[in-house]
Amino acid sequence: MEFWGVEVKAGMPLKVRPQVDHLIHLSQATIEAENGATGLLYVTIDWKKHVIGTLSQGRIPQISFDLVFEQEFELSHSLEKGSVHFIGYKSPNIDQEEDPSDSEEEEEEDEVE
Repeated sequence: MEFWGVEVKAGMPLKVRPQVDHLIHLSQATIEAENGATGLLYVTIDWKKHVIGTLSQGRIPQISFDLVFEQEFELSHSLEKGSVHFIGYKSPNIDQEEDPSDSEEEEEEDEVE
């Protein structure tokens, strides 16, 4: 497991590509903007844009998530000025690392017993 973080500036969506056989866990977002600024947070995946939260400087300066991505995605927000900092961690995709032949052999052994 490894810490991961990015800054997404106003008007500059950011594409994120997880490494092969790795996942990105998105855990938190924090606003850095003028007092009173409010913005929607978006993630775009498979050409579909989804609202994942709202941040407001002074009232809701951060938000927690438990989102996991194994393929390319894009982070953006609706702030006209300022940034949103997204943090989380990278980890190996355990499901991808498992050798399918190992699990088949274990299943056959279980059936024989």
